[in-house]
Amino acid sequence: MLRLMGVCLFCLLAAGAAVPAAQKPPAPPAPALATAGDVTVTATYTGKGVVDATTDILVFLFDHPNPTAESQPLGMQRVTKNGGAVTFKGIAASPVFVAVVYDEKGAYEGQGAPPPGTPYLIYGVTAKTQARPIVPGPKGKVTVRFDGSNRWK
Repeated sequence: MLRLMGVCLFCLLAAGAAVPAAQKPPAPPAPALATAGDVTVTATYTGKGVVDATTDILVFLFDHPNPTAESQPLGMQRVTKNGGAVTFKGIAASPVFVAVVYDEKGAYEGQGAPPPGTPYLIYGVTAKTQARPIVPGPKGKVTVRFDGSNRWK
């Protein structure tokens, strides 16, 4: 009987019967396109001075962690009440970085670098840490508190 099975297998192979080949794994899914999301920033200034419509907090959004005088922000909004929040809508860049400036003299319009000596902070930056990236979307909410100890040079 075994001899008969061996002969039958030989006949199938000799006749060119197809032997299933190993299947190729499916192609990986295409990377998801980045979708635009929102970034909400709550800003509080704890240094000297009042935050109001004249001496407000300017909130900037950048696509890089170390903005300079030549950097172009993705957007800028004003907080006119201490502890107020602003929302940048439909931000497609990811990650983004937040910088805040307290306009203590009421003369900075947000064009170019702040005047020397202006209080500012880049979100997440301390003596030991770098700017913190923010991903737009449901988790794109941050609170920034600064006291004026960092001054633009």
